[in-house]
Amino acid sequence: MIRGTVTRAFGFAIAASAAIAIAVLTAAAAPAAAAPGQAVLEVSGPAAQELRSDGVKIAPSGAAKGGPRRIALPLRTGLVGSTATVLRFGGGFSLASGKHKARLTDLRLTLGRRAGLAGKIGGETLGLFRVLAGGQRETDVARGSVRLSGLRLKLTQPAAQALAGKLKLESPVRGVFATLSAADEGLPQGAPPASATPDKATTGCQLPGGAGPAPEDPLPVAERPAGAVDVTGASLRWDVRDSFVRYINTGEGTSVFGGATAAAPEVHPGSSLPFTYAFGFPFAEGWLDRGPNPADPADDRAAIYFDGGVRFLYSGHGIDLRTSAPEIELGGGTSRAIFSVAEGAAPAERQVIVNLDLGRAAGVSTSGGTITYDRVPGAIPSGAATTTFAGFYAPGTDFGCFTVSYSVGS
Repeated sequence: MIRGTVTRAFGFAIAASAAIAIAVLTAAAAPAAAAPGQAVLEVSGPAAQELRSDGVKIAPSGAAKGGPRRIALPLRTGLVGSTATVLRFGGGFSLASGKHKARLTDLRLTLGRRAGLAGKIGGETLGLFRVLAGGQRETDVARGSVRLSGLRLKLTQPAAQALAGKLKLESPVRGVFATLSAADEGLPQGAPPASATPDKATTGCQLPGGAGPAPEDPLPVAERPAGAVDVTGASLRWDVRDSFVRYINTGEGTSVFGGATAAAPEVHPGSSLPFTYAFGFPFAEGWLDRGPNPADPADDRAAIYFDGGVRFLYSGHGIDLRTSAPEIELGGGTSRAIFSVAEGAAPAERQVIVNLDLGRAAGVSTSGGTITYDRVPGAIPSGAATTTFAGFYAPGTDFGCFTVSYSVGS
């Protein structure tokens, strides 16, 4: 079986606990009515003016509306968290210079220790803009509300260089490009503080010790060492974050496909209804490298592949997410869970869903040639603004846990 041939498509982030009802503000410098469900970009900064003087035309694209100087972006999802607030927008805008064109899409605003607007230029994911100091920023985690006005967006150096390349400009254009204003009441609340204790009466998942490394781009398939042996059998259980399961079940809920299995529904704290919080996946193939010291499992490396998937569906909020073909990479501090992720009819993309903290597993045991890592906590990775659950959860936030057992031949 050949792994890693899934095409790249998108990074998708999902809110975790409540419906979104949006009312938007307009920029303080140019007050005007805006339709509900939109944020507003005032494209009037020095960088935008310089681009226009060079003959570059700016226009909304996709689901965005408006004109060259005021672009209305639909707000798809959002989350107000204790460490970060994130808004994900639909549509985008394009810049055209003659026959050359650049489209900026998949826009995600993150406000936290660092503030910025990330997205894609063509198919490349970048930090597009830095959010400068100033403007109005009001968030209320308890109410799940956010109010933003006049946030200045300055082109990052990588974005300026990418635009110059695509538009065939003589030199990159830098500086403030636009201001952004938006507001909402009733956004989903974010993850609990990192110091909160997990609810061991439910999944028993520990909290991870940190975010772990950022995923590579492009994401490689683990290379099998020459001395590795075949994994002959394995099982995998994914206990999904409780609040996310409850959120999805306010819509159509979860379902399994491709041979995956759903655990019996249970009643967990936070809901009086029984939901399925855990899922199993059938083994496909894998390998184990025992490292320089075969007697010491601490230097072991393994890659174990599974089939089947889980669908998370909430059509009322435009969410149709399919996570499938799990890849579990075990190797000390670089351990992680990779899934093939698809949204709606779009093609799938391999993504690091979580980094795995082996040191905080509920237990690690060996019995009769079978090695088991019990309830290994998963954390949203560092620098993962485009992965499925990142952004709406700050790096290091727990997202359930994984139990994996595997055996190798003699």
